[in-house]
Amino acid sequence: VYRPIVEKGETEVEIRGGYFDFGDEADEYAWVADFGYAFTNNWKSELVFEYEGETGKGHGPEAVEWENLIVLTEQGKHWADVGLLIEAEHSFSADPEEFKLGLLLEKEVGPTIADLNLIAVREFGDEASDETELEYRWQVKWRGQEKLEWGVQGFGGLGAVDDLGTDDEHIAGPALFGLRRLANGNKFGYNGAVLAGLNDAAPDVTVRFQ
Repeated sequence: VYRPIVEKGETEVEIRGGYFDFGDEADEYAWVADFGYAFTNNWKSELVFEYEGETGKGHGPEAVEWENLIVLTEQGKHWADVGLLIEAEHSFSADPEEFKLGLLLEKEVGPTIADLNLIAVREFGDEASDETELEYRWQVKWRGQEKLEWGVQGFGGLGAVDDLGTDDEHIAGPALFGLRRLANGNKFGYNGAVLAGLNDAAPDVTVRFQ
């Protein structure tokens, strides 16, 4: 889940992973390595490498992405903080290339911070679909001690923009968050979640960490 917040000069190294249990079908897993730098207080650029696998069917590099996060509002000055996600993906498999454009929203209400990402996905290439798909990600975090906070997360797809609700899938569940500030000025942050499938198209259980 992306937040519309950028800190100029910050270098980021990030590892993400997930395991997807599909019940009687082959399970899937993924690893992501992310390297980013914030050039200004409004723009962070990241290079992302994806590695995916499926039980019984092998594994390997999946894609490389160039992500850009652009902050459109000053934090806390408006009804909600707003940003954009712009992403281009090159696939190492037979899958088409992808371009993503996302709207990032964040709102603080009392002790909670709520984030919503709405992301349009368009494929390119010989086998590309001519439809634009809509994905979403959201989380709500209850603020407490910075080292350990709790909340909920959700992820899913709504299908093609001109036929929403077709081929949709939804997962959601409890999450933990933490941030530790080191003596040298660096920060170590984490979050993780166990997510249940909310419809037949979704994995039965998803375990993820970041």
